Amino acid sequence: MRAAMSAIGAIFQRNGAPVGEEDIARMAGGLALHGPLEQRYRRLGALAGCWTKGTEFTPEDSFDEQPIVAGETAFLFTGRLDYRADLARALGLASEEARAMPDSAMAHAAWQRWGRDGLLRLEGNWAFVVLDAARQELFAAKAALQGPPLVYHESAQLFAIASAPRGLFALPAIPREVDEQRVADVMILNYEDSARTFFKGVRHLRAGHWLEVTREGLRTESYYSFDDLKPVRFARDDEYVEALDALMRDAVEAGMRARVTPATTVSAGLDSSTVSVYALEALGRGVHGFTAPLLGFTHVPGKDWDGRTYGAGRLGDESGPVRALARMYPQFDVTFVDGEGLPIDHGLDDMIRYSEMPPFGWNNLHWGQEIARRTREAGRSVLLGGASGNRTISFTARNVFPKLFKELRWGEMHRGLRQLDWQQGMLKRYYRAVFSPLMPAGVNKAIARLRGDLSHAGYTGFSAINPAYASDMQVAERAREMDWDDSYTTIASPQELRRQMTFNGNREQNALAMLAGQSMNKVDHRDPLGCRRITEFCAAIPDEQYLNEGTDRWLARRLMKDRLPPEIVDLKVRGRQSADWHARFTKDIDRYRDEIERAAEDPEMAHRFDIPRLRRLFDTWPERTPLTANDHPDYLIAMVGLGRVIGMSRYINWANGKNQ
Repeated sequence: MRAAMSAIGAIFQRNGAPVGEEDIARMAGGLALHGPLEQRYRRLGALAGCWTKGTEFTPEDSFDEQPIVAGETAFLFTGRLDYRADLARALGLASEEARAMPDSAMAHAAWQRWGRDGLLRLEGNWAFVVLDAARQELFAAKAALQGPPLVYHESAQLFAIASAPRGLFALPAIPREVDEQRVADVMILNYEDSARTFFKGVRHLRAGHWLEVTREGLRTESYYSFDDLKPVRFARDDEYVEALDALMRDAVEAGMRARVTPATTVSAGLDSSTVSVYALEALGRGVHGFTAPLLGFTHVPGKDWDGRTYGAGRLGDESGPVRALARMYPQFDVTFVDGEGLPIDHGLDDMIRYSEMPPFGWNNLHWGQEIARRTREAGRSVLLGGASGNRTISFTARNVFPKLFKELRWGEMHRGLRQLDWQQGMLKRYYRAVFSPLMPAGVNKAIARLRGDLSHAGYTGFSAINPAYASDMQVAERAREMDWDDSYTTIASPQELRRQMTFNGNREQNALAMLAGQSMNKVDHRDPLGCRRITEFCAAIPDEQYLNEGTDRWLARRLMKDRLPPEIVDLKVRGRQSADWHARFTKDIDRYRDEIERAAEDPEMAHRFDIPRLRRLFDTWPERTPLTANDHPDYLIAMVGLGRVIGMSRYINWANGKNQ
C-alpha cells in the first residue's frame, strides 16, 4: 500500500565539507514534481536532507512537517504506515496522541525507541533516511516487501540518495547517462539485477534492505527473509479460512485510512472483488466514519474490439461477473470504463517523465489513467485493488506436482493430477505438470518452438531486440548467470513460484512507476492483499489449502463462497486486461510505423532494435487479434514486443534530451 504523496532526499559530503545550501535546495527543487505543495530542507554540516509535500491522502497527513530534527540528527520519511494502533500500543502512546501524529512522527518515535531493531515493527509501504551529524553517518531503510523508491549515487567524496533520480541529477556532480546494460537486460525482461536502475552510477535501495554510509564506506544488508517464517498448521481446514477472514478485515480497514471514502478497481477475478466486498463490509460497520458509498471501476474493451482474447479460456470482457457482483451489493456503485477514443499509448510520455524509466506493460496504461482520472473527478483520492492476490489469497499451487515427484509422494501426485479440470489425458498432464518443470529450460524452449508456442520459446519469441545487440551485451549469458529462465517453464514448487512473485527483480521498477502514477494523477493506489501479515500467513500454510481435490485457489473460494456471486467465485477462467489492444494499435498503426522508422534513422536505436523484423510486422499486420502463430508468426511481438520497443525508444530519447 502506498502513502501520502511526498519525496525525500539527502546529501553526505564524505570529505567533511559542509553541504552547500544551493545543492540541497537544488535537490528539493528537483523533487518538487513529487511534492509540489511544499519543499523544505535542513543542513547539518556535511549532511543535509530535504522533504517535499504533495497531496494529502490520510487525515494525519495534515500534521506532517519534515525534516524531523532532534539534536544533531534529522529524520526523513516517505510512505505510509499500516496497523498504526498496534505500533502506537507498542510505543506506549495514548490514542489521542497517536491520532494527531503523522506517519513520519510515529516512525521517528519507533526509530528513537528501537533503532534498526524496530524495522520489522513498521508495517506498510515506507522508506526513511536518518542523518546523524555527530557520528557522521547516514542510514536508510525500506519496507520489507515493497516501499516507495529510494535511489542513490556514491563516489569517494559524495553520497546522495533521493526518492527519484531527478533529485540526484539536480546536483551538478552527478551526470545523467543511460545504463546500456540495463536497457539490454530489460529488453528481454530480465530484471534480476534488481539494484540496477536505467542510469549509470545510480542504484536502488531494495525493499527489505537497509544501508549505512560513513566517511569510510557503504554497507547494505537484508533484514527480511521468508526463511524466517514458521509454518502455520491448524487442526481443521475451516480454521485457515477463519484466520484469513480476520486478517482480511484488518488489512482492508488499514488500507481504507483516508480523508474521504476510497474507491476500488474491480474485475471478474477473485482478488479485486474480494477487496471490494471487504471494503463494503467495513463501510457497513462505520469504519473511519465514512458515509459516502463505495465506488468501483471496471475496465472493459472498447467498441472496436473483435471479441478475440489471447490465452485459452481467458475472459476479455469482465463486465458480466462484475454486474452480478453489483446486483448482489446494490450499495456498490460500479462504473465500466472502456477508454473510448484513447490511443493505447495515452499517458505514455508523461509516465516516462514522471517515472524516469521505460514503462513496460503499457497496454494497460490508457485505461489505468482513465480510471485514476475518474476516481479523482468523483472526489476520491484512494483507489484499492488486489494485484497481489495471485501470490497470496488466490495463490495457485499447481506447481506442487514436481515437488511431490521429488519427494516420492507419487500416489498423492497421481490422484491430484487425475482431479485437475484440464481437458487433457494423463500423459499430457504428467508432461505439463510434472516433467516439463524439471527439464532444462533449453529443452523446453526447443519443444515450444517446434509447437509454435512463442510464449515459452525464450526471449526471441517476445522481444524485438536486435540479435547483434543482444550478443554484444551478452544478455543470454547474463540471464543464465542470474538463473533467470526466459521460458517461464522451470518453476518446480509452489514455494519457488511464490518467492519469485514476491521478491521478483522488478519490485523497485514498480515502486518508481507507483510514485509516478501517484504524482501524475493525485490518486493513491493501495493493495491490501500485499500487506506483510497476509503475505506471511499465505506463505506459511500448507499447499493443499490452495489446491484441493482438483479445485484451484481453494482458500479464496472458500473465504468468499457466500460473499461473491457464483459468476466470480466459481469462475474457472481468468480475465485478460486490454483484450482490445489490437484494435487500438490498428487505429494508429501508421503513427507507430513512422515512429519505428524514425528509430531506424538513429544508428544507436537501429542497433538496439530488430528493425527488419518490426518492418515485416507492419507489412503483415494482422486484420484481427492474433492469438497464436497460426494467426501471425510474430503474434507476441505484435501484442507486447512492439510496445516495449516504442516505450524504450521514447525513454532513451527523453533521457538524452531528444524531443520527438
